[in-house]
Amino acid sequence: QIHQTVLEINLTAIANNIKTIRSQLKPKVKLMAMVKAFSYGSGSYEIANMLQYHGVDYLAVAFADEGVELRKAGIHLPIMVMNPEMVSFDALVAYNLEPELYSPEIAKAFAAFLENEGLRNYPVHIKIDTGMHRLGFMRHQLQELAAIMQKENYFTIQSVFSHLASAEDADDDAFTFEQATLFDEACAYLQQHTSDSFFKHITNTSGIIRHTSLQYDMVRTGIGMF
Repeated sequence: QIHQTVLEINLTAIANNIKTIRSQLKPKVKLMAMVKAFSYGSGSYEIANMLQYHGVDYLAVAFADEGVELRKAGIHLPIMVMNPEMVSFDALVAYNLEPELYSPEIAKAFAAFLENEGLRNYPVHIKIDTGMHRLGFMRHQLQELAAIMQKENYFTIQSVFSHLASAEDADDDAFTFEQATLFDEACAYLQQHTSDSFFKHITNTSGIIRHTSLQYDMVRTGIGMF
């Protein structure tokens, strides 16, 4: 295919943005970089390789195939897969990718897959719905999640997280902190039902800038890198 349009990415500028974001973090707070949709169309390997070089702690992709391509290209950072489809479970395990579990159905399906494969303590990330209503466990589903987690130790929880719906909007700050309260309650409940020591994260780029009290153990940046 031949196109007249060229998109030029300044990796030095992105690296400087990462440095600026890090300067706003409290000590020991980790940084997860969102490289889903092939780094928002800017080139998955090139961006991920630069992030790996500059010591980002975690990467996140939308689908397993994106993570597979990064592994094949030599990216060894931990990678969270946000939409782990059942047909991709084999690839997740084969390429050491860590799925986000966002519902009882996907958690049960992945547990059944691990049981069939004879695997235990596989790293997963638990998403909590605190009000954005996109994906995530609701409060009334946490008991069912705890029961799944405790059965045969199929999972090791790497992180529990949620997403702020409007961290950039001062008019919605009350709702943002209501989300944080629900998140705290969910994390406390899950911690009572597991011996895993997991990271907590809820803050996106806008939250990093506006809500330093919500940095927890890790923050996420995506479009903020650009």
